[in-house]
Amino acid sequence: MLIDSDKIDVVSTKNAFSTLCIGAMLHFAESENEAWSLLQGDHKISPTPKIILIDINQNGSSGMELLHKIRNHPDLKSILVFVITKTNNEENKVAALNLNIAGYLRKPVENGSNIDFFSRLNDYWNIIEFASEKK
Repeated sequence: MLIDSDKIDVVSTKNAFSTLCIGAMLHFAESENEAWSLLQGDHKISPTPKIILIDINQNGSSGMELLHKIRNHPDLKSILVFVITKTNNEENKVAALNLNIAGYLRKPVENGSNIDFFSRLNDYWNIIEFASEKK
């Protein structure tokens, strides 16, 4: 799941997934509220995502509230969360790392670097193992 209000970044991410033939289902949310609705609300998706990319510095929101909710929820706390950002906010970085995120990553800003960025993430995602789904 990608949580990002920047439409250009969303399109760029979709293009990178397509170019790299990443077969994982990718859900998008533009806000914390929309993301929470997909995770636990009226529009809950199934299966629950195993990996979330969240821009905690998106316009109008820090994203930290959603990160707290995920970490405090018994069924969501094990999701791998990667924080992605274009800004250099040390306070948010420390706060996110203290919430046991999988990584704090700078969004690629140059054309074409998005492919390399998601290629590296995909390599990582392909070597980690996840627990089986609850029955």
